[in-house]
Amino acid sequence: MQIVLLPGLLCDASMWSGQIAALQPHADVVVADFSQLDQIGAMAEAALALRDGPIVAVGHSMGGRVALEMVRRAPERIAKLVLLDTGARPRREGEEATRQVLVDLADRDGMAALAARWLPPMVHEDRIGDAGLMEPLGAMVLRATPEQHRRQIRALLDRPDALPQLGAIRCPTLVMVGRQDRWSPLAQNEEIAAAIPGAELVVIENSGHMAPAEQPAQVTAALLRFLGLPETPADSIPAVPLFDRARSRRGYRINKMAMGLSRPENRAAFLAGEEAYLDRFGLSAEEKRAVMARDWREMVRLGGNLFFILKISAVDPVRITEIGAHQAGMDHDTFLRERLGKR
Repeated sequence: MQIVLLPGLLCDASMWSGQIAALQPHADVVVADFSQLDQIGAMAEAALALRDGPIVAVGHSMGGRVALEMVRRAPERIAKLVLLDTGARPRREGEEATRQVLVDLADRDGMAALAARWLPPMVHEDRIGDAGLMEPLGAMVLRATPEQHRRQIRALLDRPDALPQLGAIRCPTLVMVGRQDRWSPLAQNEEIAAAIPGAELVVIENSGHMAPAEQPAQVTAALLRFLGLPETPADSIPAVPLFDRARSRRGYRINKMAMGLSRPENRAAFLAGEEAYLDRFGLSAEEKRAVMARDWREMVRLGGNLFFILKISAVDPVRITEIGAHQAGMDHDTFLRERLGKR
């Protein structure tokens, strides 16, 4: 099963950390990056290109609109559809002016000022003072830029009217919404679920717009049930892929390459020209991209054994906790706090 997670405005993989940990033992999970794009259609095409064949599209907020555009463009590719806290209608009257205020704020005063203004209405009002929720969300916004914000606002303002197409959707569909979502309220999501044949609606209790982060257990449980997946498979540890014989065979090239870094002359060759060194071992284009991007989670997905591929960190030093965070789909601070209990 291939699952593409589609983030909302200014969101990244950290929004999905709870869901990624639960899904990774069962599926090939990837998070789309929309930071450089300014059109919903371009986002949909980029997401479809992340994997070949059928995929499960899971979209939150703006990502839900992208998911609907993916279904419109390539219905045969979408095996299942999950929409969270989203909408289907085009730009509302007066919306551009309202959003421009926040664009100007970010341009003038920076992303910290934007986070302070934008985030509180996005969560359940009882959680505004919850540092355990708000600090990671604030850090996520600070990883974005005013330029990214401006691009994504343009995409949202130019969004297509997806409402007329909902009746044509034929894949199994789950719609989730926080009961206290003030931005994409319950009625808006009920409208979407009612328009899609056979769609299921799940209301996430005690949650605002950021349901995957506010109530990760509820969202994850509904997602696993909808996808027909168990909560924890017997042969794996959450967020850690099982390194079995099939995975070992698949990762033969990448592991052999990494083991070669035990030799000084190979480390020197790697530093002199990574791509040429990788070509010696016949790595595929996908494997080369993962190594050169230091995408540890992708290297593991491709069959990399951490015992071997960690030798790369001896040539290109990186903290082991950063590798762990990358593999878990979290930012470093969230990983330290949630996995290691550090404050």
